[in-house]
Amino acid sequence: MSTEKKLMTRGGIPVYVLDNSAQHGFFISLFVKSGSLYEDESECGITHFIEHVAIRNVNSIMGGELYRMLDIYGLEFNASTFSEMVQFYMSGASESFRRAADIIVRLFSPISLSTEEIDAERGRIRAEIREADEKNSLPGFTAEHVWEGTSLSRPITGTPKTVGRISRRKLEAYRRQAFGIGNVFFYVTGHVCEGDLEYLISLLDGYTEMCSFNHENIAPIPQNFGKRAASVYLKNADFTKVRFTFDLDMSKLSVAEIDLLYEIVLGGYSSDFFIELSERRGLFYDISGSTERYKNVGTFSFSFELRESKLHEALETSVSLLRSLKEQLLPEDRCMKAGYVANAYMLYDDARELNFTFAYDNHILDSGYAGLEDRRIRYDAITPERLREVACTVFTSDNLTLTLKGNKKRIDTEKIREMLLTL
Repeated sequence: MSTEKKLMTRGGIPVYVLDNSAQHGFFISLFVKSGSLYEDESECGITHFIEHVAIRNVNSIMGGELYRMLDIYGLEFNASTFSEMVQFYMSGASESFRRAADIIVRLFSPISLSTEEIDAERGRIRAEIREADEKNSLPGFTAEHVWEGTSLSRPITGTPKTVGRISRRKLEAYRRQAFGIGNVFFYVTGHVCEGDLEYLISLLDGYTEMCSFNHENIAPIPQNFGKRAASVYLKNADFTKVRFTFDLDMSKLSVAEIDLLYEIVLGGYSSDFFIELSERRGLFYDISGSTERYKNVGTFSFSFELRESKLHEALETSVSLLRSLKEQLLPEDRCMKAGYVANAYMLYDDARELNFTFAYDNHILDSGYAGLEDRRIRYDAITPERLREVACTVFTSDNLTLTLKGNKKRIDTEKIREMLLTL
């Protein structure tokens, strides 16, 4: 079974490969270690702006033929900006890999767009910000408090004001640094022959722009990190929604351990949270969650919406379920390993998911998996005893921030905090 291979361009750009000759397509990503994590207040949103402009710039370089070429050859070309990175990606049939390589390397080209074209993209970003309404969302409200005083309290997209201040010159200067050697890498999955990889390398060999950034995925630590004392923050709204957020000290925890803890709490069909709070009590229809992880710290969150009259019952039940994970030893078959152990090699069949998982785990979080088997072994080695230790480490009142949207006149935050302190 394939293990990860590393190729290097003459200039020093890494190209990581996990190939699967049984597939009929490829997936190639360019990862840029840039995002809101690294931006100061005056440049908030610049990475996301560059994501938008970079693809428009490729189309301009190609004489406006990019989208027609994508349709002719059945290629996908898109991008996503995260707080710590941007992923530009392309996929298609294996026979079209070189067509995709010709396109994706053009992301390294200087921005040649006119002021009018950049302003048009600026308008699209402002519309995206307005439509997402992150400022008024519960996740946005949560970030303001959990990451207070740090770059991570600000939105990835920036604000209409900060986006309005970013000039063409500033975009190009930031792009040149962000795309510099030492801050970028490629990841290739699916069926790709040696000749196609050599072709990609040859296209990149002439690129030698160095990066002066030191983007090591180390998050700024908020002043009250690990000392929350069950902080409760309420934003006025005409509905009731709750979000639990726990601080993660990643020096004490592994990526695999947090993955399994997340699956136990939220991911499986037998999740106690879903069965008890939704199916048995009918307090809400669905529960959603997420983890945010950097090399040093992170967060573990889950949220649900419900009727105000059921708020205290839902919070008390949630605390009780979290306490039980700290007190009881789960049987091996409740440790939710199947997706990572029994189904480990199913990831190999999904070039898209495999690409992101190994790029992120190995080269953003530095997990160091040699390949799928190594990853499978590490998840399998986590014992029920260790998972109970992890639950005890994570689910404490000192790690907990509870954010709510609801009626400020009727919801007693101090009473809620007293109850959360029993965790």
